[in-house]
Amino acid sequence: MKLLSSCVAVIVLLLTVNTPTLTQTKVRVGVFDSRAIAIAYAQSAAFQQQMQAFQAQGQKAKASNDAKLLAEFEAKAQTQQALLHLQAFSIGSVSEYLVKYKDDVAAVAKEANVSVIVSQFELAYQDPSVETVDVTEALVKKINASPRLTAMLAGLKTNKPLSMLEALGIKED
Repeated sequence: MKLLSSCVAVIVLLLTVNTPTLTQTKVRVGVFDSRAIAIAYAQSAAFQQQMQAFQAQGQKAKASNDAKLLAEFEAKAQTQQALLHLQAFSIGSVSEYLVKYKDDVAAVAKEANVSVIVSQFELAYQDPSVETVDVTEALVKKINASPRLTAMLAGLKTNKPLSMLEALGIKED
């Protein structure tokens, strides 16, 4: 009886050791090039509507002959331009754009069978058990399906993003 119990214990131990565990399963993470998202959004109908509203604010500020209001608008325009440069040429966050396409992002995640989607530039460390899946093109198509963007994406893959300081026109020491 004691021998039988020992044999059963050994068999159970062997089965446990050879059974895959959750830590052995690869976690799939969708990654994207944030520059591509910024460029796609900047050429989208949603962005064009934003820009029309922004330009209307500028025209209203100019027509008011209010120097303070005009200065505030010009400062806002400069800040907006700097932000766009950070997003399109560097690693600036585009999460505010992706929120507008929440259902589309979820659909891309489902299609790619990934648990999470994050900018490829935000992966500070990647454990070998994590598998990354590039979902840039799928996300871009959800934002702006223009065929012209496909050529732009190819160019991004061969060019590293600028540092944030370089994108702002500041020379690094």
